[in-house]
Amino acid sequence: MFQSFYNGLSGMKTSSEALDIVSDNVANMQTPGFKSKEVFFANVESGDKGLGSRVASESVKYTDGEVSQTGNVTDLYLDGRAMFVLKDDTNQYYTRAGTFTLNEDNVLVDRLSGYEVVGVDNRGAKTDIKIGDKASIAAVPSTEATLTGEVTTKDPNVSLEAIGYFDSEGEYKELSTFLEYNADDESWGVSITDIDGNEVGQGTLEFDLAGTLTVGSNEVVVTLEGGQVITVSFGEPGSLTGLTLREENETSTLELTEIDGSAESPYTDIRFEDDGNVVLVYGNGDEASIGRVAVAKVVNFDDFSVKDGHILIADKAPEITAIGRGVDATIISGSLELSNVDLAEEFGDMMVIQRTYQASSRVMTVSNQLLEQLYNSTGG
Repeated sequence: MFQSFYNGLSGMKTSSEALDIVSDNVANMQTPGFKSKEVFFANVESGDKGLGSRVASESVKYTDGEVSQTGNVTDLYLDGRAMFVLKDDTNQYYTRAGTFTLNEDNVLVDRLSGYEVVGVDNRGAKTDIKIGDKASIAAVPSTEATLTGEVTTKDPNVSLEAIGYFDSEGEYKELSTFLEYNADDESWGVSITDIDGNEVGQGTLEFDLAGTLTVGSNEVVVTLEGGQVITVSFGEPGSLTGLTLREENETSTLELTEIDGSAESPYTDIRFEDDGNVVLVYGNGDEASIGRVAVAKVVNFDDFSVKDGHILIADKAPEITAIGRGVDATIISGSLELSNVDLAEEFGDMMVIQRTYQASSRVMTVSNQLLEQLYNSTGG
């Protein structure tokens, strides 16, 4: 009779422990990457006599959670049997929650824990994913410019002002070009000046009978302060695509068709490709990769255990690689994996736990009544 009392007590105790697990699952319904747990009971026996129940084990369910679109480009959803890899100064961790962001040092980290996101290079070695010195593209000084148009001796003076270029410091500046016809030798003199009116380049253009430039008289070299040199081309000799002589025209024209160089260009966007490649997009349209998000290959989920919330640790270190290198997975930017808690299932478990607790409590009540009756019948 006393044993039934303790059996009922053990039933209440195991039910309470099971409710703790269910309540934790429900509380983390909106926690990104959270994996729900389930509890397993076992009976306690001594020979052929039952001694109640106990919690035998807890198991984490690693099924995928729902996908939530966040619109935040650094939030990543991992579609496949793999995990993201995180690290601190000494340890390595794993997670399905791609709640990532760039910290104050422009290093990709887990937003909740602050752990750095592990990347891999082209050789498969682990690296950081950081912007570093790629925050902007250095300025490129201009070195070449191409002018074109049509000139005629009927309009012997022609100019083109405000030819923009980038100096050796990446600053935008302007040049002006002047053409003047010399009737004595039937050539065209070229004078190029800077914004202050200083002549920085001069030369002569000559045309053949077809009205195209002749060899050796189609370019003018401009030498600027600091030693920067810009070669101004008026087109290929013998080509009608460059500057040409058209005597039938009434006016001369001159225009800029191309000039190289660029100012310093900071990155304006960051893109995560489906294979984990992280790309910076610059204001001038150029792109640069800053790394590739590493993933841990999952062979057996039982090798992992929960350290804290969405952070997991592994008893056996998994293989760290990149998507496409032995891991069939896809990264979706701007989305997160939510918890895999099934609310309907949890409510069902709560009802069963409640009934178990009530029944165990009833067993204790009946056992107590029987003991009290026994005590009273003996005249105690």
